[in-house]
Amino acid sequence: MTKITVKEIEIEGLTGPLAGLEAGSPEGSPLVCIHGWLDNAASFLPLAKALPSYRWICIDLPGHGKSAYRPPGAIYHYVDYLGDLYRVLESLEYSSCTLVGHSLGAGIAAVYAAAFPDMVDQLVLIDGIGPISHDSRDSLKQLRESLDFLGERRKTGPRFYPSWGRLVKRRLDAGNISREAVEILLERGTVRKGEGATVLSDDRLKQRSPLYMSQHRVVSLLRGIEAPTLLVMAESGLILKRSSTHERADAIRDLTRKTVPGGHHVHLDDPDVVACEIRKFLDGGAERA
Repeated sequence: MTKITVKEIEIEGLTGPLAGLEAGSPEGSPLVCIHGWLDNAASFLPLAKALPSYRWICIDLPGHGKSAYRPPGAIYHYVDYLGDLYRVLESLEYSSCTLVGHSLGAGIAAVYAAAFPDMVDQLVLIDGIGPISHDSRDSLKQLRESLDFLGERRKTGPRFYPSWGRLVKRRLDAGNISREAVEILLERGTVRKGEGATVLSDDRLKQRSPLYMSQHRVVSLLRGIEAPTLLVMAESGLILKRSSTHERADAIRDLTRKTVPGGHHVHLDDPDVVACEIRKFLDGGAERA
């Protein structure tokens, strides 16, 4: 991979400052990137190295990476991330741009593109398509589980793990992801202290949402996407075999679907294969323009 320049950035979000990384060419076409749940902006560095001619603007969502937590008493509700993204694009003074999202970030990017079609030229979704949906018959159970989390009175500050090796193993055990990818995410998402490390993410991120949308509502939102969209699905990822995925994909009028080998974090584990699909898609967009 090409060696690139990476610098820290800070942008004011909806409820506090958002940290992030800028990588690639300052003169390149901007790609604004939103990472997945409990990940951070470094999630996109391997892609930036594989596609260095673009300007990669990668944001740590609130409570993730080096960004500020939500205020005391607040929760990490999905819809609030749309406000953070709006503030980011407003601060960058982009009238329109390309959004790139992975997992949770793909859901945020998709709904944002539907809500503000004039602000999104192209959309790249990596192993995610719209927000999590849930059967409305389970709404009361879900609400109770969310409120039970509040009753546990969890600490919201950073958490210290005395063993770096155990922390890495815990992240490896949580999902289909390579050790190299884990190291990339933990390098930004922790502060090393001796043999251990402090994890920076807010523990409140683990609270279940009090209310999920129905599949019907998600599909109705996705129908509002006007931007040409690339959906990259991993063969061993989270969405390929879900029946809801294909109903959602059918709702997006200008969609290119690609399936690639790998797991949910394929953009970290095998960035070249994902970069190849993104390059072809964006080059095709340039031809359309």
